[in-house]
Amino acid sequence: MIALAAKAVTATAVTTAPAAPGTDYLDGWTVLALSVSLLVAAACLIAGLRGAAPGSLTITATVLLQLTMLGYLARYAAALAGGQSSVGPAWELWAYLVTVVMLPAVGLAWAKEEKSRWGTLVLAVVAFVAGVMCARVAQIWYGVGLG
Repeated sequence: MIALAAKAVTATAVTTAPAAPGTDYLDGWTVLALSVSLLVAAACLIAGLRGAAPGSLTITATVLLQLTMLGYLARYAAALAGGQSSVGPAWELWAYLVTVVMLPAVGLAWAKEEKSRWGTLVLAVVAFVAGVMCARVAQIWYGVGLG
């Protein structure tokens, strides 16, 4: 009976598929940041293509993105304070983190001055770039793509 159970466990372990290669860095925080940034980018892009100036929906969505980016920064700051360290260069990690936190604020300031559809499209670009930068932060942290 025990031998059959051991064979079943071994067979299960062999047939269990590993995680998709190249996605090991997509932890919960990164998936959250990517999801929020892509949703905000989509909402702002749709509004901008419809010719809408920055309004309550796009401004609120970008503020939500800003709060998410602050949480993302806090996650890595807490990890570093707790004794963890990135696999990649620390200066590069911090450069990306500081920039990704500044992006939504700069986009909001730009949209405040540009009260046409272009201000809304700027918010879309800001949100998309923030998502890409969050993915890169995670890659630096886990050492993905480092030569």
